Amino acid sequence: EEIVVGGMMVLLFPALPDGTHHSQLPVGMLFDFLGSNLMDMVKEELINEDQVDSFNLPVYFASPMEMALQVERNGCFSIERMELTHPRSKIDGPLDVRKLIMHLRAAMEGVFAKHFGCEIVAEMFERALQKSAELSYQLDSSYMKATQLFLVLKHK
Repeated sequence: EEIVVGGMMVLLFPALPDGTHHSQLPVGMLFDFLGSNLMDMVKEELINEDQVDSFNLPVYFASPMEMALQVERNGCFSIERMELTHPRSKIDGPLDVRKLIMHLRAAMEGVFAKHFGCEIVAEMFERALQKSAELSYQLDSSYMKATQLFLVLKHK
């Protein structure tokens, strides 16, 4: 109703290349890395394992194939253009993992703190920053994958 017949909608969002597992994406690697830090804190008895097991981040990236199926299933739009792009294609130099961790903290700290408490989250991110070099190479190579979906839809 909000888009007239023949009207266009342009979307740009994180995506998963066909045949790629979420853990191979930079964000998946980051969340696995944070999960590893939480499990270290479990071993040190700073938090209990049930807290970690009960935590869920509802993050999902669709593949181009999945997105095409959903657009078709909806039936209101046709796909005029769909392209998987590289978010780092215009960036020179190595990835700054410390900045990436701080960016994630700024965006997600409230979600983590609501479940684990502020002190645990501060410790988790501090540990992540201290061990950021471990993640650097893995993330840098994964950031070269096309992980951003450019989608142009036309209202039928």
